[in-house]
Amino acid sequence: MKAKNQSRFTRFPFKMSGSLLAGSTLMLAVSFLLLYPIQAASGQTLELRLAYGKKIQYAPQIIAAELNFFKDAGLLIQPLILSTGPQAAEALITGAADAAAMGDAPAVFAAASGLPIKIVAAYGASEHMHRIVAAAGSGIHMAPDLKGKRVAIQFGTSTYGAFLLFCRKHGIEKTDITLINLSPTDMPAAMQSGQIDAAVGSEPWPGNIEETVAGSYPVTSLAGLGNEYPHVMVISGKLISRHPEAVTALLRALNRAIDMINQQPQQAAAIIARVTGVPAQRELKSMQAIHWHLRLDAAIRSSLLQTADLFKQQNKLPLSADINSAMDETFLKAIQP
Repeated sequence: MKAKNQSRFTRFPFKMSGSLLAGSTLMLAVSFLLLYPIQAASGQTLELRLAYGKKIQYAPQIIAAELNFFKDAGLLIQPLILSTGPQAAEALITGAADAAAMGDAPAVFAAASGLPIKIVAAYGASEHMHRIVAAAGSGIHMAPDLKGKRVAIQFGTSTYGAFLLFCRKHGIEKTDITLINLSPTDMPAAMQSGQIDAAVGSEPWPGNIEETVAGSYPVTSLAGLGNEYPHVMVISGKLISRHPEAVTALLRALNRAIDMINQQPQQAAAIIARVTGVPAQRELKSMQAIHWHLRLDAAIRSSLLQTADLFKQQNKLPLSADINSAMDETFLKAIQP
């Protein structure tokens, strides 16, 4: 089984930075988690291996875990805390996770993996989610100014897909800029040392640069491209076939967390800040810039298909990849009144 999973993964279009399979930390985590397959623990409680990150884009998952919303829904969550969406997609594809939260770009690659993976709902979306921050003296104030510059971005992420759309809209070719594949945690140091002229990311990364790099400044968000850059829940086919009730319970818990985000934003931001280490006021500002709602409507579908079509044009996704068929509203409809 392991060889089969790894064989599928070798066809994943992006080389993942900090690969999970290569990292000893992940291997230990996977070995531990595989000891706990999804099973009924007491007739009602189900164990579920959930991959997500400790940043604002995963606010519903963080709150549901911190306030025991998953437990209340009958789930015993085995968390797999990862740094990026591509890592979450990799965990799902290789069988290390049963469900994973991620941005639009990793989701379409996961859906195109050939495995029976389903995108069951978007939980957050914002066309202003991704931002460009420039170094002092870079001369970057609008899109054309990026030509000839060194721009840091993490490949394979939702931000990467958004930036490609941004470049296409503004007539910026690959040869016009030097894209540097860089972890967001390394972007401030790279800008301070003069290795990059600009960086692109979603919070907290742009804010980190602005706070730590003297003279750095915001240029623009990647808005106005007809894409909402949704963050979505992606579920393994094995979980869906064996325990569909666990998927419904997962969405119910997340919906409860989303209600809190929308109704008690200050309290929600304080909870998230304790987990992420980012000041609560910064988390509140970022949180309020995102539209939190469980949905898989026409706008979300269109956004995901636009992202998939872009990567098909870039030859990073097979033309035959049917992302639309990977979107499944069944579980979302089950929790609606």
